[in-house]
Amino acid sequence: MTKCEWHLCGRPLSGKQERFCSPECKNKYYVAQRRKDLKQRAVEYKGGRCALCGYDRALQALTFHHKTGKSFGIGAKGYTRSWEKAKSELDKCVLVCANCHAEIHARLHDIAALFGDG
Repeated sequence: MTKCEWHLCGRPLSGKQERFCSPECKNKYYVAQRRKDLKQRAVEYKGGRCALCGYDRALQALTFHHKTGKSFGIGAKGYTRSWEKAKSELDKCVLVCANCHAEIHARLHDIAALFGDG
């Protein structure tokens, strides 16, 4: 039996259902796809690799560190933004891998140098 394509659901399809078991699952699927596409575009916009160590293997391991003035989180759950709004926010960020991001918050890196202020 065919199952719902939303990866967190997996309920069996019935009747005329071809891909999704409900409108909610269909919406969640497409919102998740849009977020993934926007993140890929954002990573490419910021150079495609960690600004500190050069890591570029897994999209999920790349994050955005805000210098100041955070209007919204780039990957905030529940929100999809226009590309123009996302770019405006990305201009306040540096692209780093998850490990380097943790090291930034542990104050092991000079943030001013990353943003060209030091």
